[in-house]
Amino acid sequence: MLRKGSVLLAVLCLLASSPAGAAEPGQTIISSDYGSLTVAAILQGLFQARFDGSDLDRTTPPDGVVDDRDDVYLNNHYDFALQRARIILKGNLLSPNLTYVFQGDAALAEFVLDARMAYVIPEGEGISTTFSAGRFLPPFSLILPRLVSRLDAINYPLYLFTSFGANSPMQPFASTNTVGRQVGLLLTQKLTPLFQLDLGVFNGFQRTVQAGGWGDDNDPKDFMVRAAVKPVDGLLFAVDFWAGFPNSLDSGVADDPLTPANEYRAAAPFARLSSDPTYQNDSDYFVIFETEITLLDPLKLMGEFVYTHQAVRTRNAATGAQSENGVDSLGGWFHVGYAFKDLLGAGADLEAMARIDYFDPNIDVAENAQMRLTIGPQFFLEGLHSQIRLNYMLGMSQSPLSTDRTAFDDIRHEIWLQAVVEI
Repeated sequence: MLRKGSVLLAVLCLLASSPAGAAEPGQTIISSDYGSLTVAAILQGLFQARFDGSDLDRTTPPDGVVDDRDDVYLNNHYDFALQRARIILKGNLLSPNLTYVFQGDAALAEFVLDARMAYVIPEGEGISTTFSAGRFLPPFSLILPRLVSRLDAINYPLYLFTSFGANSPMQPFASTNTVGRQVGLLLTQKLTPLFQLDLGVFNGFQRTVQAGGWGDDNDPKDFMVRAAVKPVDGLLFAVDFWAGFPNSLDSGVADDPLTPANEYRAAAPFARLSSDPTYQNDSDYFVIFETEITLLDPLKLMGEFVYTHQAVRTRNAATGAQSENGVDSLGGWFHVGYAFKDLLGAGADLEAMARIDYFDPNIDVAENAQMRLTIGPQFFLEGLHSQIRLNYMLGMSQSPLSTDRTAFDDIRHEIWLQAVVEI
């Protein structure tokens, strides 16, 4: 026990010796003419309590009792989870312009998250061109490119988690544990200090997530474009566009006993015609509008609005008839935070925040929208690279069982206590 206490004390002393106010976590281990290596780590834990509050009798047939089985959401529960245990290696090789980043997470079954190389071509003050290749988070939306420990909206917006379902074939990102990571190429051009353009092409989403998650179920690839304008420091506006084209599903083949590999609805793409083996492809388009305002420090405002359109093609196994179904979705979130600087000591800030999320997976259906309100204090020990976030989340969902299908009458209450440590 004494030995464990000594180790813990040594770790805390190491953390306390970190320079106060450092912008990024990490300690430089190697720095030479041939390259550099910086090692960083992020540890994040979560205690979560969930209480459902549905007042609808969902039992079929109705049993006259409202209980957990009547909730859209999961049953009441209390959980503790180690969300992230990350190691980050970054630096440069041979030239200051040739950089690399590797990120792994021991909390995930799939350890490797990011493995990226990049080459920067400086072209003037604030002007450059960067080529990136590998598996990484492209700068798509305000959230994805940020360090986990620095997320202002640490519970991701609803549309990133629930658009088309957690494991849906139409989700253009990776699985929810590695949301946003793609294998591909990215060109970043800082055309002026005020304007940045990102162009990317990626493998796309696997319908059946396989070990490694680096495969390709998307011959036409995914494409993204992001244009960001920063007219003054602390003011950002951006527009993102994502187009994905996964192979179409053949639901008949998925249920065919002669194809047991597809019994769990694995990918079963079908051709245009019996004489044309070219696979048909579904299509999915994301458009996101971003804004971030931090020039009113200590007030921070940020938000996104998203529109998506998906087209899913299916074929009737019995008749061979093919059909196409289009779905339009809307979503968005808005976040406001106010920081009380040095409230609990030098470098120790307390931020009060509030955020609202909204997602409607099909605007032509009246009873499937979701909304979430998040409020709470967030305590930052910047010098120690540590954070404590206490958030209350009110989840609300529409239900077809309600007399008013537009009412958000399925309720979920959640308390999230999160602790984050950077080294």
